[in-house]
Amino acid sequence: MTTQAVLTLLDNDQDVLKAGADSLSPRGCEFVCNEEQISLFREEADSASRYQCFKIKLALYPHTGPRPQYVSARGQITSIRRCAQDTYKIALLFQEMQQDGYRLIAEHLTPVTDIKLEIEQSKSA
Repeated sequence: MTTQAVLTLLDNDQDVLKAGADSLSPRGCEFVCNEEQISLFREEADSASRYQCFKIKLALYPHTGPRPQYVSARGQITSIRRCAQDTYKIALLFQEMQQDGYRLIAEHLTPVTDIKLEIEQSKSA
C-alpha cells in the first residue's frame, strides 16, 4: 500500500499535470517536473502575478483501506527551483481549501503508530 499523495493540477476542469506531492503540509507541497512542464506554470505577460493559479485535486492515501481520499483546493505556484539539468522542484501554496481538507492532510501525515495507539486506548477504556 502506498502512502504517497498524488497531486493533480487542473485548468478548465482538464488534467494538466499529475505528480507525486513531496514535502506535503497543510499549507502546501512541493513536486518535481521537467523543463517541458515549466511552461504550464507561466502566467500571461500582463498579469500581476508571476505564476499561474490552478484548481487542484490531491489524492491522499489513508493508512487503512485501499481507496484515496480527495481534497479540492486552489493552488498558487510560489517558486520554481532547478534541481538538476532537466529537473525542477515546484513549490505550491494551497488556497481556498475545502472544509475538511486540512484535517485530511493532517491525518495523512500522522504516523501509523499514533493511530494504532489511539485504537488500543479506546478498546481498554
